[in-house]
Amino acid sequence: MLTQKAKRVTRITVAAVAAVVAATLAAPIAHGAPSVRGFSNGTITVAGMGFAANFDPDATTGATARFKRFNDDNEIKGIKIDYKEFADDNQDPAKSQTEATRLVRQVGVFAIVPDLSDTNPGAFLNSQHVPYFGWAFDNTYCSATPSQGKPLYGFGFNGCLVPSNPKRMPGTGADQLYAYVKQKTGKDHPTVALFSTDTQAGRDSTGFQASAYAGAGFDVVYSKGEIPTPPVADYTPYVQKLMTADNGKPPDMMVCLLATQCINMYTPIHTGGYNGTFFSALYDPRLASVFDGALLLSSAQPTQDPTPATEQMQKDVDAIKPGGQITSGVLAGYLSADFFIQALKKAGASPTPEKVQAAASTMTYTEKGLIGPTKYPASHVIPTPSCGAIVTSNGTDFSVVTPYGCSAKTYPVLKKYRA
Repeated sequence: MLTQKAKRVTRITVAAVAAVVAATLAAPIAHGAPSVRGFSNGTITVAGMGFAANFDPDATTGATARFKRFNDDNEIKGIKIDYKEFADDNQDPAKSQTEATRLVRQVGVFAIVPDLSDTNPGAFLNSQHVPYFGWAFDNTYCSATPSQGKPLYGFGFNGCLVPSNPKRMPGTGADQLYAYVKQKTGKDHPTVALFSTDTQAGRDSTGFQASAYAGAGFDVVYSKGEIPTPPVADYTPYVQKLMTADNGKPPDMMVCLLATQCINMYTPIHTGGYNGTFFSALYDPRLASVFDGALLLSSAQPTQDPTPATEQMQKDVDAIKPGGQITSGVLAGYLSADFFIQALKKAGASPTPEKVQAAASTMTYTEKGLIGPTKYPASHVIPTPSCGAIVTSNGTDFSVVTPYGCSAKTYPVLKKYRA
């Protein structure tokens, strides 16, 4: 049995423990409490991920430029953002899974920014409540309807670009290009050939885009995803198919839905004497000589047509890399970081990954004079609205053909173009 003295000590000890517990429960949770992954002592930890050979170190430059201004200007009082690294997934689904797991469980990231992977482990990132902001290269950014029950944690700065099974597709680029090619050829229904990779995403993209181009007024004579993923020993067979796609002759327009492989395709097509219009989304100021005579899509306001927002972006980049070009990688990193920052601000004074997801899922991301408006949750289905500018190269510099603009026009996806 306990002595009277022991009983008193026990009562005192229990009371002390109870007081500590009560005080802990009553005390407000400080910024970056240990219970929030990637947020400690007022610092939010993030990292990027994607195919480094295509995007980094430029993506890191763009993201850190925007994060530096956030930190320097105290855009959210008491909070700083610490960018750790850009994880290289080498366009390999298995490595994407490994790297994402490492970033979440070992590095302990709050979010993946920028995400420039086209093989994201979406199920894992959603299950772990990891927001990821990027260029939406895969369908993990997409849903069948604006509200699909379980929340999506992926957000593209210009919306879902590779939907799995859309009923309609936006027509902004197709409409702009139709007007251009119609004027150039004098044809009411100029022919077009669309091509992409021999992957499900590649086959989907050609089928979906073919519907938009047909809706805009083109005669779609070829729409296939059959280019192997790199490395490819010889592109000649695929070039020959395109050069004879219109009943044995070249089509009026070719639409490349590849990434850097558009260079491998355009070079022999161009040197082979193709006189039609070649279009790619691979706009980058360093590629002016490569894409001499081609048209390219700029997903944001082209720097050739400057605005206060493009000038601010250049100023931010200059702060960490004086004279740095706004390449596609820099732009993607910068916009991903900016979108994340806007969602972070909307999430409130004590952000969590869940609050950031909830904030982003109902916001309209825009930076006037640079990007957007990209409206969520509708942009989890297709870009809403669809925005962009078209530029061309004279072999030395790019110039704007169609100014940056947006359209809500869409076209039904036709079964005949589906793979």
